[in-house]
Amino acid sequence: MKKLPFFLLLILLLEIISVESQSPALLKYVLEWPPTFCIKLNSQEEGRCKEPIPEHELTLHGLMPADEEGNSIKCDPGEDPNWDELFGPIEDELVTFWPSLREDFSERDLWEHEWRAHGACGGTTPQEYFDKAIEINHMPEQGNLFNYLETSGIIASDSLAYPKEDIVEAVQKVFTSPPLNIYLTCIPINPENTTHVYLNEVTLCTNLLDGTEYISCPSEAAPTSCPDEALIMLPHPQAQGLEDPQEDIWKTGMERILRLNDLPLKLMLA
Repeated sequence: MKKLPFFLLLILLLEIISVESQSPALLKYVLEWPPTFCIKLNSQEEGRCKEPIPEHELTLHGLMPADEEGNSIKCDPGEDPNWDELFGPIEDELVTFWPSLREDFSERDLWEHEWRAHGACGGTTPQEYFDKAIEINHMPEQGNLFNYLETSGIIASDSLAYPKEDIVEAVQKVFTSPPLNIYLTCIPINPENTTHVYLNEVTLCTNLLDGTEYISCPSEAAPTSCPDEALIMLPHPQAQGLEDPQEDIWKTGMERILRLNDLPLKLMLA
């Protein structure tokens, strides 16, 4: 029997490692702050958000299978299911916490995209995937995650900002067990500002087997876009449809920073 050349053995080994590294180990439940999403969308001149833009709730970005390090998994989604048959009984509930924020993207467009990009990689059927999103949405005792922020004194504001650790601790009140690791992502307010950022997304992690038990998000894939030393703001929606959105966003960001003089002293010194 002929032996395989060394380089073929190496290729096969790398393929095996790649497949293993793409094995789902957990689910990431990724929530986004709609005004930040819309600021980002408008600044990139990729479209407009639907009005009114939600500003008192975090909405679902997606339910993303991830490997044991917390990295989202990519895969071939295969054939689409019968979307009308799938969404018919659950559409009204999905839209309450998983709306499409873009004018040019319907709710079904968003859900179908999330299934193809992420859901198909988790070893579940489309029905199981969307039922799991509904189930996880019902898990927090206080309902929407924004309620946990508000009860900790963290509100949407154009003049208030908060230390990262305060937001993390507020979110961790979702858990009945000891504090678990979560992910926060942020975007810059403008290129000149290094002291404040906008909250973009909050990620909770659940076990893959049934998605009904929170676990710590792995530290290996923890994002770094919310610097520990920067204060985090939850902005209100901004005006849309401007001739130069990027310039207006920069100006608005500067105006908001000028109003930060009203911040409590403990936050200014954090």
